Amino acid sequence: DSYEPGSTFKIIALSALLDLNIHEKNQKFFCENGTTILANNKKLNDHEPHEDLTMKEIFSFSSNIGMSKIVKDLTKSDFHKYCKLFGFGTKTGINLNDEAIGNLREATDWSRTSKTYMSIGQEISVTNLQLAMAYCTIANGGYLVKPQIIKSIESNDKLIYSNELEIIRKVIRKETSKKMLSYLGEVVQNGTANNLKLKGYNVGGKTGTAQKFIGNSYSKNKFISSFASVFPLDEPKYVLLISIDSPQ
Repeated sequence: DSYEPGSTFKIIALSALLDLNIHEKNQKFFCENGTTILANNKKLNDHEPHEDLTMKEIFSFSSNIGMSKIVKDLTKSDFHKYCKLFGFGTKTGINLNDEAIGNLREATDWSRTSKTYMSIGQEISVTNLQLAMAYCTIANGGYLVKPQIIKSIESNDKLIYSNELEIIRKVIRKETSKKMLSYLGEVVQNGTANNLKLKGYNVGGKTGTAQKFIGNSYSKNKFISSFASVFPLDEPKYVLLISIDSPQ
């Protein structure tokens, strides 16, 4: 099924910005001490107030206001292109029935604030399989790989089916994927997921708390809480994505 992912989707805009070398590494952005007004006259809030943050810190502390600042220099067409490159708005083709496609509108249909809202995982719907594939793309050096259910089938010690790796396309540069892995590591070391910092385990990931859209507005008490992780960061082997609908 599809849903609005929230902050776990921040990897897309950030990957695009890094891949296109739009901002300097240590450039700082003023995050308005937690509250700002967008072009549609609506408030955008952070769960904690921040002043000046780098891109890595914006991601680590999951600053929505920081994301709104850094995506200003990313064109709508480039942002949309990277969403498509990562596989959003398209079925993955996995061998299961009733796969949802999600919703990615054409850039020409975006409003003045769509770029901001999409950068923080709103105004777009995705499936967790699509999102997991995006994290796999970051983990494996920048390649979008076709997902499979069955690795191999054996009968009487004889291999009767073996699944071959199928690369769909190159999405981001290897250098970009390495930077993104370090950003994911920072989230666990010093950011919103630092309670997952485990001795001897090199885990990276991204938290997400997506408000559910109920009626004509975003709910203040109904969320889908997610964590997407890559392990081990120095030589990734696994991507794990967990979502909980309306946790208590």
